[in-house]
Amino acid sequence: MPERRLAYAVHLQHPGTGEHVVLLPGCIPPPELAELITNPDAWPHSKHPDDQHAPGPQADGTQPPVRTPRTRKTRTD
Repeated sequence: MPERRLAYAVHLQHPGTGEHVVLLPGCIPPPELAELITNPDAWPHSKHPDDQHAPGPQADGTQPPVRTPRTRKTRTD
């Protein structure tokens, strides 16, 4: 199984020691703990986690335009 990073925090009991373990988002759990994580929402939905936030090319091969963040007007009252 390829190493995958967690999308959310996971709480579980270590199978060997019985100790309570908390795995944080972005953590790559060891294989013996990864097989205990049965909730599919704990893992990123993308097959390639690095592609999750990167915009993909359009049908004609060009990149989509970059969106600029909206700004709020300053309050004057």
